[in-house]
Amino acid sequence: MRPERHEGYTLAEVLVVVAIIGIAAAVAIPLLSSQDPTKLGVAAKEVGNALRFAVNEARRTGSYILVDAKTTAGRLKVVRSDATGANLGAVNDPLTKRALDIDTAGSAFSGPVSMTARFMQGGTAYTQLLISPTTLPLLRAFNGPGANMGPLEPASGIVLALGASSVTVTINESTGFVAIP
Repeated sequence: MRPERHEGYTLAEVLVVVAIIGIAAAVAIPLLSSQDPTKLGVAAKEVGNALRFAVNEARRTGSYILVDAKTTAGRLKVVRSDATGANLGAVNDPLTKRALDIDTAGSAFSGPVSMTARFMQGGTAYTQLLISPTTLPLLRAFNGPGANMGPLEPASGIVLALGASSVTVTINESTGFVAIP
C-alpha cells in the first residue's frame, strides 16, 4: 500500500501571502489613484465648461460676469459683476441650480488637482477675469474691484497641475473661445 500524500499550503503560509499582498496594496493604491491622469482631464473639463459658461452668460444676459480665482485659493467662482469688477452675487450653475464654484482640489472627481489662474495683462498674471457683454475689450484681467484693468493678452488661462503633470485651459483674448487640452 502506498503512503497517502497531501499537497497544498498550510494556513500559516496562506496568511503570510495574504498579509504581504494587503500591505503592498495599501501602499500602492493611494499612490496610483492620486496621480490618475483622468483626474487632470476631469478638472480641465470642469474649468473649461465654467469659462465657456461665463462668456456665454455675459452675452446672454447682457451683464458683466466675473471669473474669480483670487478670493478663495484653489477655487474658481463665477459671479455677476459691474464695470468695476465688484462681486454682485453668484451665478447659478444651470444643472445644479447652485452657485458656480469649482473646487478642483476637493472635488470627488478631480481632487487633488491644483489650480492657478493666469489671466495675462501687461506681462503680468492676474487672478480675476472680467467679461463684458458688449464693451471692447470683452475680456479684461485684473486683481480686484477698482484695480488697474487691462485687455486680456494671449496665453491667458488656468493652469491645472497634478503631481508632475499639468495642463492649461486657455481662453482666447479676442473671441472668448475656450480650449481644453
